[in-house]
Amino acid sequence: MRIAHKVAILATTAGVGLFPMAAPAFADESMTMSSEVAVTDPTPEVAAVASMQMTPRSASLVTKTWKFAFVSKATLDRTGVQPSLYRGKYYRPSLERVRQCIVRRESSGHYFSVSHSGTYRGAYQMSPALARGATWMMFPEFKKILGEKAAEVAMLRLRTTSMHKWTRFWQDAAFSTVYNWEHANSGASHWRATNRGC
Repeated sequence: MRIAHKVAILATTAGVGLFPMAAPAFADESMTMSSEVAVTDPTPEVAAVASMQMTPRSASLVTKTWKFAFVSKATLDRTGVQPSLYRGKYYRPSLERVRQCIVRRESSGHYFSVSHSGTYRGAYQMSPALARGATWMMFPEFKKILGEKAAEVAMLRLRTTSMHKWTRFWQDAAFSTVYNWEHANSGASHWRATNRGC
């Protein structure tokens, strides 16, 4: 079983699981991470966001969320068509087959993909403008999860990085947010050339 299926993380904001889960919701609203996922902190950002005027419990929640999204083995695995690592507000299980079909057609599951023209990037082949727009769209959800300051740091980091360098989690999150922004399939027109027949 691939590591993405083994990760057991639960975000309790608004009672919505943000990540793939291998365990039910916990009554104490804690988060758990599988011991099989080893993470490293390539920059001081992880410690910095965790210390932004938070209680020890919320600091732990932010740290674990940040690590999963930016540096976990699952999110750094950017090859292959796999289940979405993002399971938040805009994720629709009923559209998972469509999402995987779009990834397969757009990039063959290569999250580091860049189009021949250099215009479209990542697993979902988004333009730089759409990728930047997605960060503004994602901000309200992650503000509730990470807190305002940490969410601003995360979105700025994404906004100043070409999308084909984003981790799997953030690319999956951006796609679902754009694709289902107003309602399921409301953003499908961005992929009208590749979602036919999916």
